[in-house]
Amino acid sequence: MFRMEKTDSHTHTWLSGHGDGTVIEVAQTAVSQGMTMVALTDHLPLPREVDPDGVFAMDPLNMDEYFYLLEEARLEYPSLEIIGGIEIDWRWGAEDYILSWVERYPFELLTGSVHMLTSEQGEPWEFDHPDYAKGWEERGEEAVWMDYLELWKQAITSKVPFDLMTHPDLPKKLNHKPPFDPTEYYHAMAELAAASGVMVEMNTSGLYKPVGELYPAPALLQAFYEAGVPCAISSDAHTPHHVGRNFEEGYAALRAAGYSHLTVPTRTGDRRQIPLD
Repeated sequence: MFRMEKTDSHTHTWLSGHGDGTVIEVAQTAVSQGMTMVALTDHLPLPREVDPDGVFAMDPLNMDEYFYLLEEARLEYPSLEIIGGIEIDWRWGAEDYILSWVERYPFELLTGSVHMLTSEQGEPWEFDHPDYAKGWEERGEEAVWMDYLELWKQAITSKVPFDLMTHPDLPKKLNHKPPFDPTEYYHAMAELAAASGVMVEMNTSGLYKPVGELYPAPALLQAFYEAGVPCAISSDAHTPHHVGRNFEEGYAALRAAGYSHLTVPTRTGDRRQIPLD
């Protein structure tokens, strides 16, 4: 019987400020599932004015500990490739801030995402957080989506050398799907991704959000496939027992879009492929 190699390219721990579990526990869960690779991608620290309570990203004081914990897990589980990555929350005007972190630390995988827009007063708004859902009524679905798409395109064409773009249609998380035909925008996203050489991900966490579906939506995944954009698979786990969750559904969606292989990042920055059949 064919048994597919299993990897997870996007996970979190308590270090992100809104997750739980340790690096060792994530690695242990991955090993228990027979995985060959797991990427730790806790959230890059945010400026205090953006995250004053430290609930959306890593505390800057924990960054050195993060790398120590990664090495500790590698010693404990030498057969598992443990990638020391980071999830970077792209925001208006944040490029220099992000580059200062990327240049200072030896991250092995740079994942990019857009979680927040900016108000007219310059205050951040976490559009995917249920505590701030009222912002959708104030701004309107179309305006939110258009601002998000602009930021996503800005991120992918920036000087930040992203390896992997995560949950590319995140605004649907609270069940706010595009109120317009997104086909043109999906193809524009796919063309930019292809031109920049980044990977995207099949992220299974959306099945447990109000929208109740995978990221990306079938039409966006199809656009990525047609543009030749490589795709990894991720749980976006924020607790160890969610690592590798619902990957069979993710594999099925990738096959339906036309993908015959998964793309897997490595610690050296190279990529390899796993057949889906």
